[in-house]
Order: sequence, then structure tokens, then C-alpha cells
Amino acid sequence: MKRISFNDGWSYRIWGVPGGGTSVLIPHDYSVQLLRSAGAKSGNAGGFFENDNVIYDKELHVTPEMLEERVILEFEGIMANAQVYLDDVLVAKQYNGYTTFHADLTPFLREGTQKLRINTANDAQPASRWYTGCGMYRPVWLLRGPKACIEPWGLFVTTRQEGQNWLAQAEVSLSEEARQAGAALRCRITDVNGRCIAEAAAPAGGTAVTLPVSGVTAWTPDTPALYRCTAELMLHGEVIDSDTVTFGFRTVALDIEKGLLLNGQPIKLRGGCVHHDNGLIGAASHPDAERRKAQLLKENGFNAARCAHNPPAPAFLDACDELGLLVLDEFTDVWNIGKNPYDYHLYFRECWQSDLRTMILRDRNHPSIILWSIGNEIPERDGSGQGYRLSREMADAIRALDDTRLITAGLNNIGKRRLEMLDANVQSAGEDEIDYFGELSRRFLEPLDVAGYNYLGRRYEEDMEKFPQRYFCGTESVVKEAWPYWKLVQAHPRVIGDFAWTAIDYLGESGIGHVWYTPEDGQGYFERYPWRQANCADIDLCGRKRPCSYYRDAVWGCQKELCIAVQHPRHYHDDGDVSYWGWPERFLAWDYPAYEGKPIQADVYSAAQRVTLLLNGREIGSAPCHEGIASFDLTYTPGILEAVDSDGRRGQLRTPGSDRCLSLTADRSEYDGAGRLIYLTALITDGSGTVCSFDAREVRFAVEGGRLLGVGSADPSSEESFAADGSRAWNGCVMAVIRTEDAAEVSVTVTAQGLPPRQITFRRTV
Repeated sequence: MKRISFNDGWSYRIWGVPGGGTSVLIPHDYSVQLLRSAGAKSGNAGGFFENDNVIYDKELHVTPEMLEERVILEFEGIMANAQVYLDDVLVAKQYNGYTTFHADLTPFLREGTQKLRINTANDAQPASRWYTGCGMYRPVWLLRGPKACIEPWGLFVTTRQEGQNWLAQAEVSLSEEARQAGAALRCRITDVNGRCIAEAAAPAGGTAVTLPVSGVTAWTPDTPALYRCTAELMLHGEVIDSDTVTFGFRTVALDIEKGLLLNGQPIKLRGGCVHHDNGLIGAASHPDAERRKAQLLKENGFNAARCAHNPPAPAFLDACDELGLLVLDEFTDVWNIGKNPYDYHLYFRECWQSDLRTMILRDRNHPSIILWSIGNEIPERDGSGQGYRLSREMADAIRALDDTRLITAGLNNIGKRRLEMLDANVQSAGEDEIDYFGELSRRFLEPLDVAGYNYLGRRYEEDMEKFPQRYFCGTESVVKEAWPYWKLVQAHPRVIGDFAWTAIDYLGESGIGHVWYTPEDGQGYFERYPWRQANCADIDLCGRKRPCSYYRDAVWGCQKELCIAVQHPRHYHDDGDVSYWGWPERFLAWDYPAYEGKPIQADVYSAAQRVTLLLNGREIGSAPCHEGIASFDLTYTPGILEAVDSDGRRGQLRTPGSDRCLSLTADRSEYDGAGRLIYLTALITDGSGTVCSFDAREVRFAVEGGRLLGVGSADPSSEESFAADGSRAWNGCVMAVIRTEDAAEVSVTVTAQGLPPRQITFRRTV
């Protein structure tokens, strides 16, 4: 079937609010443009963002040709409780906001103009443990083809190695109209250059076409080689429909002595968890935003991503395929027992089978995906609510659709307070307590290939003895425990990897990565308004490395240069109350003008044995590294602070000069058409480019030839709106996200009070 973008020509309105609609391009997140408030029903878990019931309208122009076709709308994701109407006839509905779904318009078409209406309902809050956004936040596609056709998601390619060669098998699902005498299938595989490397045919009544292949490059994180398989449906020798998918030649297996095997070779997962939102633009799922997310992971040493806690955008998986990121694709955060009054538990019983099936069918050709997860921290993990039966039923349902990957679930601890999920993450069993987790999770994990342990690395060695056939993966862990947990991953083949919570900062779960210095600062797991994001990630909301990310480089042994992280002298030797998910407050700056001559602490992150610290060329001292950190006490003096470790790596911080200017960098210099995103970073620096981390003046952006989608900083508790044209700097940085249009160039002027304005231009290439 032909796949046609269906994202323009829409308008939106709010249910019950009089007046006409507002024109909008899809993807669209309505929540991110609303003012936040302390009274927002989403609460601290939702970042204090408002939600509403948004209605989308569009005209569908039906031609005579379409009346002879099969016509389907594909919605990648609508938040939430969507209903699709064509001329007021209900065509489809979908409760889960993360599940892609189809609305088959074929029986309801008539020639002329018909009215599409998409109702969404997301004002019943709280409905999630994180920010959801609301509306048609992912792209929409129009599928058109003959009624005798290959079904959507109906082409599935699996691969296996046979010595030095490979065997690809293409399974094709056909519509009822295609199952007739004289129908046949022809499949071919092409490489990146379009060269055909294998071709075969079979009667359409068969279930699969087998294609032997030689001389191909296996897909790995280091060599993410992609191929394309095209299946053609032929009737009496004429091609009447076709479908093409991208795939890779690779296998996944477990070995008791070697651990996780990719194409027969052992590999460890250096993973990071990511939520669905895209920071400054909310949940809106633009392909460039999804690719940037994957690119940030790859650039920062991750070789794997866990999609927490729902199926991701297809564009994210495409980027992981292309860049070489292994993926854990997760189904849901709740089953029948809810974590919030209005979350997916309301619909799970009726919908899980179709929603799980959709996830597998949509995603199973992605070579990046090596693990399916049936859920995260499910309350029924202890057997309550028929949890044991559901675990087996879901695993069986996945294997019936795809038996080429591994199945897991992320389990946190099970203690006396068995259903209090967040408490369970930090509980540990005392010597006299029953081992609730070991006993109650046994049957839940039996149908799965890998036991996902959230914050339970301390159990690895004990449980390896208790469960000699069990494989383990740290599906969530905190950076404070990264050093010992990674040592366990390296030491034991059956511990296949670790996923950091979290890799990229996200909206909602406000302040779980907080640091408190006085008792009145804190209130529990979450922070009060105006906190808006978790603040527990390696990479901040603007895509910049936080100090804990440099520490993880040392843990993983992939450092390129040393990181010097400085405790502000006002908190000398006082780390305060650092949350379980947090990291001690440290700054990548040597700029404390009111504290000359005062004591100060500097930490250096290194995997070496020792580190030497120098200030303005004079050696301060040498210290051993304990679990990747060497700490120094010294007196603050402006200048150059430099570190050298015993392996020869170096790093430095420099005090900025008195002059100030704006420094601009962007992720691209040109664009190839409308709809591309430009991420423009403005730094406040001195004349030599040293960032002025504590300069918090407002930076504003004016755009010509494009559209400003979002502006903001990584400040976790700012009250500023991402929909404004400016923001106060945080750690010297403000970012703007710009969407290109049809103009020949995009011109951006950046201003800040007291600084010379800067301008940057991006030109269209075609």
C-alpha cells in the first residue's frame, strides 16, 4: 500500500469551548503550550502541566479511485482515549496513548468531501507517573492500496546464520481478497545501494518466502548495516501491491558461559532508559527530535536504549537501526492494578492482547530491538491479580508473533509494603525478613528469558546461586551505584548489562533527582511546583552532559578526557540530602568570584589509579581514585584548574574573563526542505569561549523563514514556558528548537541584555 504523509490541513479546538478551530501541523502537543500551575491536576508526577480534551478536524477529499481501494489512516500515537469519526460515524477508538492504531475508512467512504474528526480526552488526571502531553503528538499516515493487498505490518523478515552465509525468511500476511487462484508472491532483498542480492517467489497461499544470502554485513552497534526487503503481490503475473521493510542480518541468543550473544559474539549492554517526551517541545514526535535523542545516547557511550515504559515513536527505532543502538522495547507501566486513578489499568483487561499484538507487529522488523518487555514494576509481579498467569500469557503471545528475540520485564523489590512501588525501590531485606522478592517473583519470571532487575544489583550474586538458569539485566539503576553494579556486569556472563535511570532528562516525576540542603527544602520523592522535570539524568534537557555523565564514562572505561566537577564553595564539604536518584551538586565551572581565598572541593572522575591536580601550573596534590573519583581540597583562586591521571588523560577548567558575549552553535548548517528541526544552542561565554556558568541573563530568539517550536534551559524548576521566545540561561545555556518551512533560508537573531546581538542563517539545499 502507498504510505502518504497526512500531517497538514488539520485544525484543533477544545471540547466545550465555543469558536472555530486553530490551524495546526501534526505532530502537536497541546499541553506544552499551556501555562503550568501548582494546582494542575497532573501534579508533580506530570510536571504540573495542564491537560485538556482536544478535538482535531480535517477534510478528506475522496476521489472515485479511492472508492475502489482500501483506505486506512495510521495514527502513530494520540494522547489519549482517541475516537476517530468520519462524517460522525465512529470508525475506530484507541485508549492507550502510546499504541499505534489503524482506522479503516474503506466501508465509510463516499465520493466528495468528508469530514474527519478526532476526539481526544486527557483531562482526567492524574493518568501517568510522568509527563504525557496531549493531542495528536505523533505523525499520521494515509494508506492506500487495492483491496487485494499485503496487510499493514504484514511483511516480517527473520534471519539466521548458516556457517558463513545467511538465510532470510519473509513472512507475508495478505488480505482476504488477495487469497485467490493465480496469486503469487515475489520477494527480493537489496543492499544500501539498491543492488539486488537475493530474489525468490512462491505461491500466495504459502506462509513464507526463503531467500539464501551471502556476502552481507551483519548488523551490530559498530556496523549497523541495513538492507531492504520488498514483497510483491502478483495476480496472473501482474504486480498489484507491494510493501518494503528495512531490516538487518543479526541473531540474538543467550549462553550460560558467554552471556548475551549478538551474531554469536558476547556483548554487554551499556544502556540508558529514555521517556517519550522531547524536552523543550514536549511530547511532539518530530523525526529529527527522535533521531537527536538516539544520537545523544550514541555520542555519550551508550550502546542500548530502554524505551520507558511504553512503545516508542517509530522514528526513534529507525534512528536506533541506523546509528547502531540496541533496544529494549517495553509494553506498559501497569496491568490491571493501577498506579494512578486514570492510567492504562482502566482498559488493560479489554485491550492488552490487541495493544501488545500491535506493538510486536509494528516493531518486529527493527534489527535494533533485541528485547521485548511485558511491563515495568508491575504490582502483579508478586502473583497478585493473576500476575503469574498474565506473565505467561503475554510471553506466549509475543513468541507466537516473534520468537527471534528475548523477553523480559523490569521488576523492582517486593517488600512488606508490596504494592508501594517507589518505596520498594529503596527497600532491602533484613536478616530476619522473608525474602519476598526471591519467593514471590519466581513464578512471574519463569516464562521470561531475562529477569529485569530495577535497583536490585545487590541481589545478582545471591540470585545466581538460587536460580542457576536465570539471566539478569539491570533494567534500572542509579548512577550512585554504577561502579559496583558495572563490576558485577563485567564479572558475570549471566548479567547481560545495565540501564541507567535515566539517560536523558525528561518532563514529569518532578525532582526525583533533587539535592536538599535544609529540611524545609524537601517533601519526599517529588518536588513542589515550580519543578517540572526529573533532574536525574546523565544528559540534561538541552542535550549537554551533566557531571554524572562524565562519571559514567569513567565507570564504563570510555573516557576521552578527565572531568573536574566542583562543589560550590558555599556548600563546602556539605553534599546535603542527595536523593536516591540524584547526584551530589557539582559544577563544571571554576568561577566563584565572591569566594577567593575560601576552601573549595574539586572531584575528578577517572578510571585510573591516581590523579594529580594543578592550579595555575602549581601542583595541589595527588590522590587515589576510589570507585572512579579522586577528591581534592584546595583554596579557590581564579585561573586554570587542571587534572592529569596516571593513564595520561587530562582535563581542565578555566575562569572566564570579564568580557561577555553570545556564542551560537547548531546541529546543522543547512536543511533540505520543510519540516526539519534545527537545535540552536546559545551559550554566554567570555571572548575566548569559556562558558560563564552562573550568568543567568535572559536570552531571546527571533526567527524569520521558520517557526520557533520551543525555547528553554535545563533549569529543573523554572516557571518559564517553553512556548515563549526567550528564557533565562541555566549553566550559561539556552536552547531554541526551530522548524523549517518552505523558505529558501531561516534567519535567527539572538539577543541578551547588555550583549551584542548575534545572527545565524541556515540555507535550504534543494
